[in-house]
Amino acid sequence: MTTRGRAAAVLGAGAAVLGALSWGFAVTSMSAVQAAEARALGPGHTSAVPGEDELALVAHDARLVALLVVTCGTGVLLTVLLAVRGRRGALSGWASTALALAVANTVLGRSFDGGSVLLAAGSLLAVAAAAACAGVLAAQLASARRPADRSLPARRPTAWVGLGSGLLAAGTLPVLSLQGTTSERYGPWIPADLVTATTATAIALAAVAAGAALVVARTRLDAVLALALPAAALVVLCAPGGGWLHLRPQSWLTGPVLALAVAPLLLGAAPDGAVPGTRRRLAAGTALGLLGALGALLPQLLALPVVVGGMLGLIVTGPAGAYVNYDGVPVGGGGLLIACALAVPVLVLRGGPEPAREPVAA
Repeated sequence: MTTRGRAAAVLGAGAAVLGALSWGFAVTSMSAVQAAEARALGPGHTSAVPGEDELALVAHDARLVALLVVTCGTGVLLTVLLAVRGRRGALSGWASTALALAVANTVLGRSFDGGSVLLAAGSLLAVAAAAACAGVLAAQLASARRPADRSLPARRPTAWVGLGSGLLAAGTLPVLSLQGTTSERYGPWIPADLVTATTATAIALAAVAAGAALVVARTRLDAVLALALPAAALVVLCAPGGGWLHLRPQSWLTGPVLALAVAPLLLGAAPDGAVPGTRRRLAAGTALGLLGALGALLPQLLALPVVVGGMLGLIVTGPAGAYVNYDGVPVGGGGLLIACALAVPVLVLRGGPEPAREPVAA
């Protein structure tokens, strides 16, 4: 395993742990969220403060993004480990993890309300690890039983699971500012643990984006940008305050944060060396600059994918008790649609559906 591969594995594992802690903070603070909501709905309630079940929806949305972080961190880790060993099963392990975490959010969430954050986080990590191992093992057993077709060239493990994890993380990172946990409307009512959860989630998403970018990095410059640009996105998104970071709620930040987070993934996807590769990198850099500027000037452009994706997120959070009342809109699932849109230029830059090589396994 190369140095970049080790760094990507550490970032993926660290992000999964941070995501589990974020989920733990969110699920253990649900009673506090409901108590704060009751105070907001008390005498003198106006439209300037949270409405009925609005804060609960924010908490469920934070839980959803934490689940995405654990899934994406696991995806990066699986990509590195399986690429090194020349084995298949990353996609199966990734999908199994996502499904198991969605079930765990419904089944285990209520049992940890008001309990231990570490116990909740440890339980979620155990579920993720078991599901990932089961998915990988099932894929390898199925591959061993399938007769090999020697007329086709052998296919090496690909980096697409790690790259997909990075795109999902990069697409979700700017959406966090739209949750508004530190906004004037929610800030005075949101429990401190939930604010901590969203900040830890932001850090973990940046770590996933960096780890995935290291997986597809082709040059030393790509590796440097893989670490620097997601960190810059985190600096733009977060501000220090109260002894801890908090998310800036300004909507104009979504464009620059998205451009910075996804930049190393797109640049790493472009071929290196040849003139067409240089042209593709220049085109990608120009497009990213335009994306950041346009997103800052017209943040409403992301409204449709964020709202639609957020409503799709209710598929996961709905069984756990989330629903849309007369106030509040979930946004956490918006990163999925943004990631799908970002996958199109990645496919164009790579020039085909199969990555050319596995840098982390070299």
